[in-house]
This record gives sequence, structure tokens and C-alpha cells, in this order.
Amino acid sequence: MLKFNRALLISSLVLTGSTLACGPDFPMMLSSDRAQTFAELTEPVFLVEVQALASTVPDFSAVAAKSDATVFADSYDYQNERWLSATEQAEQQLLSKEQALIVQQMRQSATVQQALTEGEALPAELRFYTAAAVAFAQQDYQQAIELFRQVLALPLEQQQQRRSWALYSLSRVLLRQYDVDHRAEVATLYQQLQQEVAAGLADPLQLAVASLGEQARLAKQQGDWATAIALYAAQSHWSESGRASLLWLSKELAAMPDQELMPLVQIPAVSALLSRYLMTQFSALSYMDPDQLQRLLVVLNQVPDIQLHNATQLAVAAYQQGQFALVEQLVPLLDQTALAFTLRAKMALKAGDTAKAAEFYAKASKSFAPEFTQTKVMPVQQDYYSKVSIEDLQTQHYCRIQAEHGILELSRGDYLQAISLLTAAGMEYWQDTAYIAERVLTLDELINFVALHPVTAVPEKSQWHYFGDTPVEVLLHHLTARRLMRAGEYQQAQAYFVDPELKQLAKRYQSYAEAAQSSWTDNAKAEALFEQAKLARVHGLELLGFELAPDYQVFYGQFEPYEDETKEPTLPLAELQRLGSSASKYNSRFHYRHFAADLSAQAAELVPQNSQAFAATLCHSTKWLLIRQSELAQAFYQKYLQHGPYVSWGAEFGQNCPEPDFVAAKQRQWDNLQLQLRQMLRPFKWGLLALLVAGFGVIGWFGVKRLKRA
Repeated sequence: MLKFNRALLISSLVLTGSTLACGPDFPMMLSSDRAQTFAELTEPVFLVEVQALASTVPDFSAVAAKSDATVFADSYDYQNERWLSATEQAEQQLLSKEQALIVQQMRQSATVQQALTEGEALPAELRFYTAAAVAFAQQDYQQAIELFRQVLALPLEQQQQRRSWALYSLSRVLLRQYDVDHRAEVATLYQQLQQEVAAGLADPLQLAVASLGEQARLAKQQGDWATAIALYAAQSHWSESGRASLLWLSKELAAMPDQELMPLVQIPAVSALLSRYLMTQFSALSYMDPDQLQRLLVVLNQVPDIQLHNATQLAVAAYQQGQFALVEQLVPLLDQTALAFTLRAKMALKAGDTAKAAEFYAKASKSFAPEFTQTKVMPVQQDYYSKVSIEDLQTQHYCRIQAEHGILELSRGDYLQAISLLTAAGMEYWQDTAYIAERVLTLDELINFVALHPVTAVPEKSQWHYFGDTPVEVLLHHLTARRLMRAGEYQQAQAYFVDPELKQLAKRYQSYAEAAQSSWTDNAKAEALFEQAKLARVHGLELLGFELAPDYQVFYGQFEPYEDETKEPTLPLAELQRLGSSASKYNSRFHYRHFAADLSAQAAELVPQNSQAFAATLCHSTKWLLIRQSELAQAFYQKYLQHGPYVSWGAEFGQNCPEPDFVAAKQRQWDNLQLQLRQMLRPFKWGLLALLVAGFGVIGWFGVKRLKRA
């Protein structure tokens, strides 16, 4: 849970314009609950897992590699409030305005003959194909078949715009018209389409990909589950539709009674699909249908061959359900994938063997890394909110393995290895990286580590800045700079600030801090201290703030987690000692405000108590702590009441504070010195006068005596 800056929250509610409704992108922090981190097995992703079920995957990357290749998908036209089909978009954007207008008129024709007449000015392939589409819409399938065949009968160079469309559409209409009789021809047409698109034929509607799904549907209708699953899995490499179809098949299988399901799970493809469904849908099934979850696991484990070929998937499902005895039984049969090695690591942690767990995590990372080189999905013109790519999903899995391994090394006391792994895990686990960098490593260790991660490019500053768009290297450098600033190493810290503005602020801060130490007079020291205090108060988050507690620079100071005191983590003694050494002197939210208040109070000690500067510096100290640390603020106010002068703005003390007048304070100091001298000599004024008179008498007596001698 999070506590919110109340003022910011209220102000955000009245702002107009586009805003983010749910706050920033909060990253994970695995180190705060290590027992949960080590026990939890991240749920695999269905889309990633089912891709392995494809026997062969056509390579359609040649189309995507073309510089002018564009792929269309159905999308919503918000301006006109209607759906735009991929076909309509392609006809509008890939044809000239004149051709697009004629095609639009043809599609509105009442008859096929009218459409052919309307399209006489078009190239033959556009004319025949659009007329065939009109016939298909009017359910005149025989006429549509003849026109689609006319497109394909043209010389190849004259059908490049509509060849992929015609091959796919002819297959569909043959099935509509004849169903069973032309299935062999349909299969040939689909294979021809896939081969030609793989060779570079334009396919803006992704019909070659769609044909894989059509082939799978036909196989399923004929009871050929293995072929259907393999084709849908091949389609899933290129389209979300393949994943959706496999998920639908999985749910159909899961809903079958045992006597109907048992014969089907003997088919390797079916058992492979169902076992992957079981382990990737655990969170949903455990909530919606826990009985089905347990039933399916029992069914799949009744057949030895299923255990042999799907051991990893079944072991993951068993682990998720807490059936650790079954997991132990399946461990010898696990494969050599990243998922299997991660499961082995979890079981080793459960047994208390951290060394073995670290070994398995390392193997998981090594086995997973080569899978980054995945075929790229063709670019699709679609809405802003796009699907996560397979590559992104694999990256997330890889980073999670790296992060968990890092937390394990942290618990084992290998802090440099831990931060190396977490840095490699990326922005999602930045809080864990920051925890080690800020609190666990010594300052020298941190400096040496950061030297291995230089900033290669300075990010551009933008008006809107969200968590996650800053490279880890930049965050590490700024964290190091702030830690050096807190340690008083101002000159060294400036080299780590990537932002030029922060460098200048740090330089100013250094000049004030050094002036406060080296100035000869108290008044000059006080002025430098106050300037340092103001800079610490206004820019303390950027210059001095902790990335995590107590300041949470990671959230720009606007959010802070609630601390659950009932779940205090048990940490190793060595780590606790390091935490004690790196803790803030001021263990309060926005610690730099307390620090700034103390600096301003120190300035007050150096100016006369009856000066305006004394009242003003204490006023600022009070103001900076009034909301969050009211008791300390009251102490500064009481100090003013006891020792300070009357000021005209005293009624607003701690709310509206003027700048201290250090020039007047200097004059007041001189006036006070003169007054002190006068007060010091006042008790002795008559004695001094008598001595003075006596002195003049002695001088006069000696003078008279000298005259008599003369």
C-alpha cells in the first residue's frame, strides 16, 4: 500500500488535460520479502510456452524486411466512431485516390455486372477481385469462384497487388460452396499462399498467417487434434489469433468429462497443450475453478508417458499447488530449459541449499539467453495500446531470473555479485539495485562498481518524466552523487551528476558549505549556513535525498510505502551492520528538511538574539518542519519566544518568513558590543572618576613642585 502526498493528490484532481489515472509505474522490490520471493514461482506465459508446440513455423520475415511493407489490422476510428476493417484501410491507403474511389463505388454495387462496369478503368486484378468480393458478399459463390480464378489466371506481374488476397479468398469460398469436396484444393491454395508470402509476395492483410488458422480449424473439424494444435502454435509465432485459438482449445479440453478426456490426452500434442494450459493459468483457475485445477493434474499424472514428455510443465503445476512430493518425483525428468532450472532452484531453496540454488539460477540464465534472438513480428498499423511482443515476454522472464538470483546472492553476503545481477535485470528491479547501492555497499565499493557502468548517453530532459524512462546507469550515478553529497564529498559528487543543472546546484551547495566552515566572522558563517539550508530545503531531494527510505527519490518524493511492522524481515547480521552504517542521521520523511532546519538554527546561533536575522532563521526552521515534525518546529518557535526580539510579522511565525537581514545583524552585533562595554564599565564609573581626579591632582602637585625648584 502507498501513502500519497495529500497536497499533490488534491491538486491533481483539479488539473485539466490528459493525466495518468493510476500514478507512476511502481517497480517490484523483491528484497523486502525474501521468503515470498524465494517461494513464489512466477507463472509462465501461455503465449511463450505454446509456441514450442509448432512442428514447423513458416518464415514470413521477408515481407516485414521490405522497406515499404505495411500490415493492416482491424481498428476503431474514434473520430467517426466506427470500426475500420483491415481491407478497407488497405484499399484506402495502398491505392491512388482515383482507384480507391472506384473500388469503393464497386463495393456498393447492387450486382456483380454493375461492379464490373464501374471498374472498367481499373487494372484487371483490382477489377476482377473487387467484383468477386461483391459476389461473395451477395452469397453468389459460384460467380465469386470464377472471378477469383480470373485474378489468378492473369500473368504474375499483373496480379501482385491482389494475388495473396485471391488465393486466400478462393480457398474460403470453395469451402463455403463445396465444404468437403474441395478440401485438397483448399489445402494446396493455403500452402501456395504461405510459400509465396515467405518468398516475398506482398501480404498487407496477413492472410498467409490467417491461412494457418484456417488449416488448423479444418484439421480440428476432422478430429485431427495434433495437426490443429501444431498449426495454431505456428500461427501464434505471427499472430495473437493463434494463441487465442489454443487457449480456446485448452478450455474445451478442460471442460470435458474424464471419460472423454482420457483418450485425447494419450495424444502427445493434446497432453502437451493441456499441461501448458495448467501451469500458465494457475492464478485464474485457482480462483475460478480450483477443483478443475486439481482434477486435470490428476488426469495428466495417470499416464506415465505424459509425465515423461511433460515433466517440467506438470512439476510447475504441482509446485504451484503445493504438491512438493510430486515435484520431487518429477525432478529427475525435468528438461534443460530456463523454467526447469528455476524450478530446481526453488526446490533447493526449500531444502535450504542456497549454494545449489545459486548454481541452478546461473544455469537458468545461461539456458535462457540464446532465446532472445526471436523472429520479429511484422509491424502492424494499430492503436496506441499494442500487445507485448514475445521478445518482451522473454526479456521479462530472463530479468526475473537475474533478479531472484541477485536477491539470493544478497542474502548469501555476496553484495557485489548481487548488485551486478540486479543491474542486469533492468529497471523493473531498480528498487532492489538501489537498496544495495545505497544501504549495503560501502561508499568505496559503490564508487568502484559504478565505474564499471559508465553513462553512455545523457537522456534528453522532457516536460513529462515517468519512472522507467531513465537508464539504470544514470540512476546509479545520481544515487552515488547524492550519497557522496551526504558524506560531505561535494567536489567528488559533482562528477557523478549527469544532469548539468544538478552539477551547478551541487557546486553552489559546496561553496556555501565551505564558506560556513572557513569564514572568519560569525555573521559570514551564519549567512553561508542559511544559504546552504535554503538550497538543502528546496533541492534536497535531488542533491541529498535517499533513493528509498526515508525520502523515496525513486518516486520523486510523492509516494511512500506503508511499513508493515508485523512482517519485519530477518536479515543476516553482516547486512544489518552495513544498514546501520549507512542509515540517515535524520530518520524522518524528507530527512533533508530536518537537516536544512538544523542548518538554519545553527545560523541563528551565530547572529545576535535581538536581531531580525535570529528571528528569521528560526522562522524558516519552524516553517520547514511545521507539517511533518510539529514538535521540533514548536521547539524552534519556543526558542524564538524565549530569546528573540519582537518582529512585526511575529503573528505569522513559521508560515510567512522574510529573508534574514545579515547586514543589519552585523550592525546589531557591533551595537551590542558597544552596549556590552558600556554596561560592563558602568559599575566602576565613580571609582574611575575619583582615580581620574586623583591622577590630575598628582600631576598638578608634581608640576607645582617643579616650578618651585626652578
